[in-house]
Amino acid sequence: MLNFFIAALVVALAPGPDNLFVLAQSATHGAKAGFSVICGLCTGICVQTVLLIVGVSALIAASPVAFFVLQCCGAAYLLYLAYKSFQVRAGVVKLDAGAEGAGLPFRRLYLRGIIMNLTNPKAVLFALSFIPPAVDMSRDMSPSLQMVVLGAEFVTATFIVFGSIALLAGAVKKFMLNSPKANRNLNWFSGCVFIALAIALFAL
Repeated sequence: MLNFFIAALVVALAPGPDNLFVLAQSATHGAKAGFSVICGLCTGICVQTVLLIVGVSALIAASPVAFFVLQCCGAAYLLYLAYKSFQVRAGVVKLDAGAEGAGLPFRRLYLRGIIMNLTNPKAVLFALSFIPPAVDMSRDMSPSLQMVVLGAEFVTATFIVFGSIALLAGAVKKFMLNSPKANRNLNWFSGCVFIALAIALFAL
């Protein structure tokens, strides 16, 4: 399954909602905050894998109503995050940044990652199109167990790539700790990213 792992690394590197989300959060709140979000996103991938195995993902993809509701939920959450980003004052951001992510607790950032992944209808379609085709029916391992392994490989690849993004964006954040204006601009950047991602959910 090495080929799948390499493909998963390439997919994680491609610009998409999840890595842009990690970039925005890490640049705004620091690398530790980014890793908190990554843990949530990886948990979401695990849940997506389970839903794929039991057939729920296929049902959602086949139901226009369910798919549209998921789109609306995802867009609404992203717009909420955009609103919160635009509401942060420069002075508040500066105080929070001093502890590199202390302004937002791990639990909240972790939940952001989970919700971001599970309310993304594109993640459902991606799981359906990416994991099942990699299952080798000639292997002694059952298809369900193979999908578990493939899901674990995808989580590992995602953590490696997204972790690198968080470290790089967090490094940029450190240089801006004493600049309220820069911190304010980062929050506005995050807000714009969230709005763009919300719109992109309907561009299917």
